[in-house]
Amino acid sequence: MKQLITRTGIIYLLVITVAFLGCEDDDDSNLPQVVASFAQTINGDTGRVSFINLSENADSYTWDFGDGTTSTEINPVKTYPTGNYTVILTAKNGAGAEGTFEDEIRINIPLPITFPVNFDDANVNYEVSVFNGATFAIVENPDPTGANASTSNVGQITNSGAAFEGFFFNLGDPLDLAEQKSVRVLFWSDTPVDVLLKLEEGTGADVEVAASHGGTGWEVIYFTFDSPDAFSRFTLFVDGPGTTAGTFYIDDISQINTADIPCTDTLLEIPIDFDCEGIDYATKIIGNVSFTVVDNPQLSGINSDPTMVGQITNAGVNWENAFFNLDTAIDFAMDKGVRLKLYSDQALPILLKFEDGTEAPVENVQNHSGSGWEELTFTLNSSGSYNDMVIFVDGPGTATGTFFVDDIEQVSVMVPDPCTPETTQSLDAADFNLTFQTDPTASIASFDAGLSFVDNPDFDNAVNTSCKVGQIDRSGAALFANNQIDFDAKFDFNANGGFKMKVWSPNVGTNVLVKLEDKTNAVINVEVAAATSVASAWEELTFNFDSGESGKYDKIILFFELNTNTEETYFIDDFRLFSAGGTGVGCTGGPTMDVTSFPVDFENCEGFNVSFGANQSREIVDNPVSGGINTSDKVYQFIKLTGADGFGGFQNIFNTGSFTNNSTITFKIYSTQPNQEVRLEIVAIPNPGGIGNPAPYTQTLATANDWVEMSFDLSANPFPNSSDETVYTMLVVKPGNVDPGTTPADVTFYLDDFNITPN
Repeated sequence: MKQLITRTGIIYLLVITVAFLGCEDDDDSNLPQVVASFAQTINGDTGRVSFINLSENADSYTWDFGDGTTSTEINPVKTYPTGNYTVILTAKNGAGAEGTFEDEIRINIPLPITFPVNFDDANVNYEVSVFNGATFAIVENPDPTGANASTSNVGQITNSGAAFEGFFFNLGDPLDLAEQKSVRVLFWSDTPVDVLLKLEEGTGADVEVAASHGGTGWEVIYFTFDSPDAFSRFTLFVDGPGTTAGTFYIDDISQINTADIPCTDTLLEIPIDFDCEGIDYATKIIGNVSFTVVDNPQLSGINSDPTMVGQITNAGVNWENAFFNLDTAIDFAMDKGVRLKLYSDQALPILLKFEDGTEAPVENVQNHSGSGWEELTFTLNSSGSYNDMVIFVDGPGTATGTFFVDDIEQVSVMVPDPCTPETTQSLDAADFNLTFQTDPTASIASFDAGLSFVDNPDFDNAVNTSCKVGQIDRSGAALFANNQIDFDAKFDFNANGGFKMKVWSPNVGTNVLVKLEDKTNAVINVEVAAATSVASAWEELTFNFDSGESGKYDKIILFFELNTNTEETYFIDDFRLFSAGGTGVGCTGGPTMDVTSFPVDFENCEGFNVSFGANQSREIVDNPVSGGINTSDKVYQFIKLTGADGFGGFQNIFNTGSFTNNSTITFKIYSTQPNQEVRLEIVAIPNPGGIGNPAPYTQTLATANDWVEMSFDLSANPFPNSSDETVYTMLVVKPGNVDPGTTPADVTFYLDDFNITPN
């Protein structure tokens, strides 16, 4: 077929040739002449071109669009990107005549606004919307000085004086804050003013940040956001909630890394991260060690960022130190902790001391394990403010080497009270609990055994840290010296197993007798005795009564050394009923008693009486979610409200020897919110300042609305004072730990069945 078409063409050409040669009188001008021509319409917003074919005497057409594409349509439509194109139309007719026509097409599609924004690109459609009275225009820089000395275009903002007037523009590409979280802006104002930048229409909640302008003309201002989201709308308010009227200018809006914001501070003040080039560290940090600021040479662990750190080089001299002469005093009136990161490859003590203050110098020692970068928190028990901070690496020792310090900040820490105030007291038979929260002496009759409401003379121990106790001064002239309490109802020994009482006696073997009577008939009575086993120390004695004694007695008579002529002073506290098991008694709003040993099941009102942090509460309650692995009657409820101190928790001092490094703490926990960090701390109490505590133990409770058993192996973090582990007596529990920070949403925890077992 192809050959046939080709031959036909040849024959056709020969016939035409003969015809023309045989007609000498014909003229070429009689052939139809092809005139090629076209016009076009252009949509400037989209680059769509509609070609209008104006050719004459033609019946076929070939279009060359100038971008490598072609068409044979009569009136084609073509969409171009921005650029210049030469379009050629070739028109032909059946007689073989043809003609061409070409034209130059310029396409300029307006671009959307994208970062960076400088108002100088003629191809960009700077479509800006205004609101609440503000106006916006693009003008030539009226003041090419200072931070913006170029004569380029800028954005002119005119405020009418209304609150929250401003402008916004939509972005062609979203501003993504996943990595670069700061926006840099050149801004002109002749008056000090705050500028509010709000990012909207994003993948997350709207965010806004304010920056202050000094009113000196062109200045660079920065906005740093705490969000990982991307946003498609840029909204700016000049003096957002205020009513400042006037004309302002904006230019060169760009996104940068927060670390690239230059630091213009000159004052050495806490927090200190050594990254501010404006601070003269060399003259403000002295001492008798070699100290310099260097790039972090140990990018690892908790300090893997390539930032600046302080380098301390010890020569091996006792008490050599880095001395920080602070320009702004640190005030310990509220937050009494200082946290820092320190790098060491040696295990040694770190002493942090504050001097030149409104109170006596204060110091604290924490032990570094030598594992590289470690975070150390120092508790400074002072309410003063101090101008000088001193860091001693291996203070009294002679360790040599190079160490690094970074990220020194003031934090809120738990400072144990010297004594624990009582929170409840009851002189009712149903829930008797004599804690000396208030003076009870008016309700207690004393016979040759004077009872006084006094300060606890020995609160620095694991058994009784209460602030107030009862003092009994026994007279040697009376064989039956005693104290008596009458009640309005009879004691129930079906629900209660008897009485417990904390006693301080100067002697081992002191006889203590609890006698119960019917106050209307003294013949009806029963008595139980116990003897002290330690001298000049608190201990808890137990007085058991059988259930058969229930409902008989409404009077207590307490004897020390009955039927003797002993003249002595004793102290008592926390004289109370204790539960025989089951549902317990009198626990609403509790705990009513401190717990001193494991296990802890909250069934008899014993619990963690000390909690800390704002917007939290704790009490023993009936188990509201009984089921699964926990069907017990009573549990410990701990609530943290939105905005609560993230570090909030509770604590308890246990008997000496309760904690060993080679043991595991277990407990059951229920949370109303998922993904809650649970942090445990083991603390040496008392601590004269030289005993280090093990690093905190942290786990994440991923599950919500279900009982889970958590297990913390204490051997995971070594006890620094390994030669005497008995110094560690306090357990600190921080459910929902957020440190630093605050609790993001209301959360309720229920806890139960604390225990410790050897590994």
